[in-house]
Amino acid sequence: MATIDIDELRKEIKVEEESLNEKKAVLRYLESKERGRAIVPAPGKNTPIADNVVIQLDQLIVPESGRRTLVDDVGDVVKRFGNQEFSVAHVDVVMQQQGIKDKSGEPFPRSRISTALGKLEESGFIERSFTGAGNVPHRYKLKEIEHELA
Repeated sequence: MATIDIDELRKEIKVEEESLNEKKAVLRYLESKERGRAIVPAPGKNTPIADNVVIQLDQLIVPESGRRTLVDDVGDVVKRFGNQEFSVAHVDVVMQQQGIKDKSGEPFPRSRISTALGKLEESGFIERSFTGAGNVPHRYKLKEIEHELA
């Protein structure tokens, strides 16, 4: 029978554990990327996080999502109206003509467009020029920005 060196066996186990931990880290990264929220370890910190350690959030780099939101899309459409008044129906028609659709490939419901316009109004990007009621829709326009002469 061949003799087994205990120290050599420990080294082999350590190497295989490191390899397994690297594969686990890659798997966690790929799974988080599929969910759309990839968490990337800080540069130079390629060591996997142990299960019994508290994760320090300030040491993680969470990249900004490159995805556009409905509010972004509605804001881009609204900019093109210039100083004209518009309603949800106007935004809806332009978005359909430009092929802006939800994840399922369907046009966004007008209720979602209305919510996005409300958020743009809250942020001060647009203002409500007419408050509708019942079947009469709200009308909006770009908020006038005072330009200073240079």
